Amino acid sequence: MSHDVDSREIRRITILGSVTNLILSALKMGVGKVTGSVALFADGVHSLSDLITDILVLLGTWFGALPPDQSHPYGHGKFETFATLGVAAALVAAGVAITWDAGLSLYDHEAFVAGPAVIAVALISVVAKEALFWMTRAVAAKVGSPSVYANAWHHRSDALSSVAVLLGAVAGALGWEHGDQVAGILVGLMVAAVGARIGIEALGELSERAVDEREMAVIKRCLDEHPEVREWHRLRTRKVGRGTELDVHILVDPYMTVAEGHGISEVIEKSIRNELPTPSRIVIHIEPYDEQLPGPEGTVG
Repeated sequence: MSHDVDSREIRRITILGSVTNLILSALKMGVGKVTGSVALFADGVHSLSDLITDILVLLGTWFGALPPDQSHPYGHGKFETFATLGVAAALVAAGVAITWDAGLSLYDHEAFVAGPAVIAVALISVVAKEALFWMTRAVAAKVGSPSVYANAWHHRSDALSSVAVLLGAVAGALGWEHGDQVAGILVGLMVAAVGARIGIEALGELSERAVDEREMAVIKRCLDEHPEVREWHRLRTRKVGRGTELDVHILVDPYMTVAEGHGISEVIEKSIRNELPTPSRIVIHIEPYDEQLPGPEGTVG
């Protein structure tokens, strides 16, 4: 799938999420205000905050898809990483806010028994946001976008906060007036933990961390399987937005022509591109193999 098609997929699912968030936030905040449900109103604010992350994802993927230019010769992929960090920060902030509000309400011994309207809106939100989570995560897996994956979890965080409202409402109907607060504290902690995990992954990408073991195994297999490659070394990899970048030195017969060496590098490059799930920038250095010298076969670094 081309980068342009990937970007269209991302825009489509993110715009769908934006429209859903706008409708849900208006519904939650309106019903919460009328019924006096602080939890549902806060959940509406959480849905509204999702709009900000949707905008971050759209901007990040748009800038990240821009071709290389004079000021960014390696492309703009890091913009998507910055968008991922923004979504992660929003998740942590939302989780802390949910936990704080629920804990403060529990400390103040506030009691609230929700009516059928609160239960209905919370149930609608759970179904809609969970559906958005699965749809968005599927797109993230398809295009290999960390920011879209983070946004998928933001949808789930909203679904979980709605679950807290729903459980609290049911618990209140059964006679436990503080069920909403306890559920809210647990969900808030879960949301913050997810945000922290996504943020750590994004920071790892900014610090030029190598690709994961699965992708590294694919790259090594493509190098090992080519019959003309005597040895290889100095393999370096990193993630940049949706893409994978790598460079490696391969040792070949010193008596083959430059054209033959170039042909080998092209075959290896094509093999790696076909195997990796994300667009890649690959640089292969050709070196002559000398049996008289000890070669660092299979070394990384």
